[in-house]
Amino acid sequence: MQLALTILAGFGALLFIVCFIGYVLSGFRHHFVTGLISMLPVLNIVTLPSLWDRNSKKFFVGLIGLVITSGAWFMGADKGIQNLVSRGDNTTTEQDVISSTPKASTYKTTSITSTPASTPIKAKRFSSYDEEDMFELPAKALYKLGFDTVPINQISTLKGRIVQITNNNNELIEGRVKSIAPGSVVVDGLFENELPIASIKQLKLMVKKAN
Repeated sequence: MQLALTILAGFGALLFIVCFIGYVLSGFRHHFVTGLISMLPVLNIVTLPSLWDRNSKKFFVGLIGLVITSGAWFMGADKGIQNLVSRGDNTTTEQDVISSTPKASTYKTTSITSTPASTPIKAKRFSSYDEEDMFELPAKALYKLGFDTVPINQISTLKGRIVQITNNNNELIEGRVKSIAPGSVVVDGLFENELPIASIKQLKLMVKKAN
């Protein structure tokens, strides 16, 4: 629903902007001063009588676009835009993950050469780290993540968990359970979705599985 409202708000805004630009250009064709005034919101209404014959259609189409955008915004399009912006800010690139992975410590040793008995032998020298700080990553992951089917009546206990929901229309919805109300559940995925519990056909829960 939020996606549809966001698209509708964008369409209305596009209509308004196109009509506004057309109105400003018509004002400049009429007179330079008229064009300057037509660029100023609210104040540009004084130019309407002189430009009405050529811009009446633009005025009504732009007004319709403004009404569509305002209606969609108050119906929830603002939440859809905020979700898109917040997910863009929180996206982590694969390179960022790789660069943040700790690397195993390394050390260097100096070669030992034959020396006279009176000359002390140099001991091993470590650069940056002591031997106790050295570690190696495991050969494979200790566990993997997967989805297991769980009874639908357990949905009330899964707040904060990641789930996959198949509804009666066979639509797959994946995300984190944000809140649960009597008869409905809100899942925060690509977009925030509120689903009637009665419409859930299958419920799967993300769990850790041993390799």
